[in-house]
Amino acid sequence: MSFPPWVLVVAGHDSSGGAGVDADCEAIAELGLDARVVVTADTLQDEHAVHAVRPRAPREWLARATELLDEAPGAVKLGLLPDGAAVRAAGELIARARAASTPVVLDPVLRSSSGHDFLGEAALRELANGPCRAASVITPNLFEAARLLDRPFELLARDVRERAAAANELVRRGARAVVLKGGHGSEDPAIDVLARLGEPALELAHPRVPGASIRGSGCRHASALAAALALGEPLPRAARRAAELVARRLAASGAPHPSEKPG
Repeated sequence: MSFPPWVLVVAGHDSSGGAGVDADCEAIAELGLDARVVVTADTLQDEHAVHAVRPRAPREWLARATELLDEAPGAVKLGLLPDGAAVRAAGELIARARAASTPVVLDPVLRSSSGHDFLGEAALRELANGPCRAASVITPNLFEAARLLDRPFELLARDVRERAAAANELVRRGARAVVLKGGHGSEDPAIDVLARLGEPALELAHPRVPGASIRGSGCRHASALAAALALGEPLPRAARRAAELVARRLAASGAPHPSEKPG
């Protein structure tokens, strides 16, 4: 008897339940799969601010994630990496996943929706030069891409051509594939950009829901993408399904988040 694939989620736990591993599991369940979770950090936050970030010991969560990886997940989703030690542990996990031909989706969580920066400059450089280059696909939003590339956020937000150039630049710098999300842009419909080495950038349009915002949208997008890849879908289709899932969530929420900021 064959069993459906499942997704290994390695990410932070949000005390409010709005983002992090709770959002990851919800998104994966919407695609009909199970998730198994390893927590990298506990965050104390609400809709207004992040009050505390408590990293868990990287060697401990890496050991547990490695055990689960040996059970052959269909895909791995990586989220919040709270410091340089966590970034380095994630690099080890990605290397093991690649050796097993398991796709890895990395959501480079750099800032909370309330504006809290999770990684300093040194850890950011480690992330950019390590996990961002090793993962199967990275899913930055416009703020995260701007910070990774040291480009103005406003330029990426208003100009889809600059967005495509940014996605291609991330690939040129070593990323294997990039889905640069356009949710914080100004165009309607929203435009995500998929870039891969040796291929032209692909624009993926999806409905913009005016005035709507949810915490954990990036978590849900990356986890839905990982679930779709676990189901064997090609990357363009997986990226479209992930965007569609987030759009449905936004439409259901109806109201803007009171402190929504890029990130």
